Amino acid sequence: MNIQMDRIQLKKGLYLTGIASSIIVSVFTYQWVTGMQLDTGEILSVPIALGAFLSLFNKYRKLSLT
Repeated sequence: MNIQMDRIQLKKGLYLTGIASSIIVSVFTYQWVTGMQLDTGEILSVPIALGAFLSLFNKYRKLSLT
């Protein structure tokens, strides 16, 4: 694939993982502040979603430098 298509695909992935990360973090924060029980899946989903977003951001940044 060419660089332009890679940028488009990475930008779509960044938007999707960014939206998913913000939703997950907001739900996690709401449950934590209101004293609700946090499941293991909810606790693990925060670093997974943020890690995916940061990984894609790093790839996009490296691709834009070329």
